[in-house]
Amino acid sequence: MDIIELVKRVDAGTARAFVTAARHVIDALLIEAQRVRQAQPPEPRDYSQAELLRAAPAGGWLSHDELQETARRLGEAIALERWVDGLALSLRLLGGLGGVL
Repeated sequence: MDIIELVKRVDAGTARAFVTAARHVIDALLIEAQRVRQAQPPEPRDYSQAELLRAAPAGGWLSHDELQETARRLGEAIALERWVDGLALSLRLLGGLGGVL
């Protein structure tokens, strides 16, 4: 089943609550990423022993830019009361935290 078809079956009140909660989670992730970035100096790297990492980084495969773009689009969805769009955005982003969807 397509994610859009799935979220169309969710009532507006539930979608609105989920989208609002997802926006809070994304905002918290952005704040935490900024705090961590400010608190940690870059790690020294030994490029003579370099290898490609295959494991997902802590928190999944989401970049700061992806979080900011999704937060912006969720803000638009909330302002326009487009709950289905906001729910789909939220599910896709939150799925990226665990590598699903």
